Amino acid sequence: MQMKILGGEYYNKYDTDVVLGGFGIDYIHGFPIVKNLFLETGGSLNFQTGGSDGERVYNADREWLKIKEQYRNFNLQIPVDFAYHIRISDNVSFVLFLGLNLRLNMIYRMKMSLNSSLPALRDNTGWINLLSSSEENMGSSSLTWNWFQVGLTCGFGFNINRIYVGLNGIVDFIPAFGYSEGDYKPKINSENVKLSVGYNF
Repeated sequence: MQMKILGGEYYNKYDTDVVLGGFGIDYIHGFPIVKNLFLETGGSLNFQTGGSDGERVYNADREWLKIKEQYRNFNLQIPVDFAYHIRISDNVSFVLFLGLNLRLNMIYRMKMSLNSSLPALRDNTGWINLLSSSEENMGSSSLTWNWFQVGLTCGFGFNINRIYVGLNGIVDFIPAFGYSEGDYKPKINSENVKLSVGYNF
């Protein structure tokens, strides 16, 4: 990664991963197709927050800067999965599922703070709406993040009496952010891992 700020070049050979943690409330309903095979869909409201402290990057004069990022996201997810139930005993079953996940980003905000060995470079953006193209936010529709994403989901779970415990992962086809200008085509992909505990009605 290379950044140019006020004519100086700062180099960093590492890309930064941003980890968000959070929680959600789900409702899933299964529609039987054939024996043990169900089409499961519903809705999931999720809140996520987190960020990255970044690392110091230096120019040739050993002057440094460091970017800290914070994110907040509120989204609605609609899974459409095929689920296969394997009965283990009268009270226990094992579930495997695979399908698509539709995601609507209703709130996506970011705050960046820039720290540096040069006082003139220190700054804080405040909270920016990543879904807005207004001048005080992203400033252009080509720079806004995507409000709609689609991903592949797969996972497994156990039904124990009326209690459900499961684990699933989601990899998005449509990135959270994408931009193209000549050969410069940055993209931000999102991946999710969710541990679920539920009650079967």
